[in-house]
Amino acid sequence: MVKLWHKYMWLLLLAIVLIFGYLLFRFVLKNAEDHPITFELFAALIGFALTVLTTSLLLHRQTEAELSKEENIQFLNLKMKIYLELIEQLHDVVSKRRITPEDVIELRMLNQKIAFIASPDVLKAFNYFVQHFAQLADKESIQEDDIDSLLDEMSRLAIRIRRDLFRLDSKEVPAAQLEQLVLSSNDLLDLAE
Repeated sequence: MVKLWHKYMWLLLLAIVLIFGYLLFRFVLKNAEDHPITFELFAALIGFALTVLTTSLLLHRQTEAELSKEENIQFLNLKMKIYLELIEQLHDVVSKRRITPEDVIELRMLNQKIAFIASPDVLKAFNYFVQHFAQLADKESIQEDDIDSLLDEMSRLAIRIRRDLFRLDSKEVPAAQLEQLVLSSNDLLDLAE
């Protein structure tokens, strides 16, 4: 609402200056026969005012665009950091061939972190990974076939993460769908305990 008001305020100010400039210009043209220098001075003042307003408007829009760009870069960096943390944690679990209760807790915390930033596709892929993870959590030791299937799910997750990090179209996802995806990962991790 404030941005909209701010935008219209600039347009209103520009309209007022243009109308005032037009009326002043007409007045000067009428009286320019007696004093030709007056016409040139008023024309210069009107040109200066229009130049200042136009430049101000363009700089304001450029600043907004730069701020938006900086926010997008910061968000992308945050996504990258959380996704790398997720992959490192999953690597630790797979490499030690055993799932401990601490691993389940760490995975739950990572689930909460990715809930802030992940796309629905990443959350779905994470849910599939967690399903496999939960099935292996009860085992004392993870076998080669289990590791292969877990790595396959990690690969699918990595593909979704890559698509999420480098995609150009960002769609708004309903909150209920996001909530369901995040909570289903938690439910699947409950099976692992």
